[in-house]
Amino acid sequence: MSPVWAIGGGTAAGKSTVARILREKGIEVWELDKLSRELSKKGGPLWKSIVKTFGPQFLTEKGELDRTKLGKMVFRDWENLFNLNSVTHPVLLQEVRKKLASVPPSRIVAIEGAVLFEAGFEPLWDKLIFVEADEAIREKRLLKTTGLKAREIRDRLRLQRFLNCLKRRADFILKNEGSLEELEETIEDWLEELK
Repeated sequence: MSPVWAIGGGTAAGKSTVARILREKGIEVWELDKLSRELSKKGGPLWKSIVKTFGPQFLTEKGELDRTKLGKMVFRDWENLFNLNSVTHPVLLQEVRKKLASVPPSRIVAIEGAVLFEAGFEPLWDKLIFVEADEAIREKRLLKTTGLKAREIRDRLRLQRFLNCLKRRADFILKNEGSLEELEETIEDWLEELK
């Protein structure tokens, strides 16, 4: 199997930015959020699991998942989030395993996602990059980019209970509180070290 790097960290820590930089360096990157959206399209495996678990009231008139409505419900309540994760994580893990089976062993694949630990991805990765930023910085980033209210943001951040478990397993902790140039430089130094 090809070497797998995991890119984890809290919401708005900068995982997607790190993924983009690695992609620019020629590393194949799979984003779990993007994969989840594909599998959640009408009739897809995640769509079926979510509708079966939560009912058709989370569908739009066209039969697509109403992600905003679902998000508001699950991020208010730990039990609802747990139920959502218990039906979506196994499907995501199975899909990634399937995809990895077709990747040449010489190619590095990086998997970026917020739920790496909770979804059981640990046996798949060879290296874990943990992207870290102070909670106040992450809150500010989310206020700027999501249109969510401050209370909704705090609820989402509060529900990320496994960040310390993930951080303890990290091979490389990447502080992302400065400029993009500083982040790129740190990643380049780390890649150089790996060589």
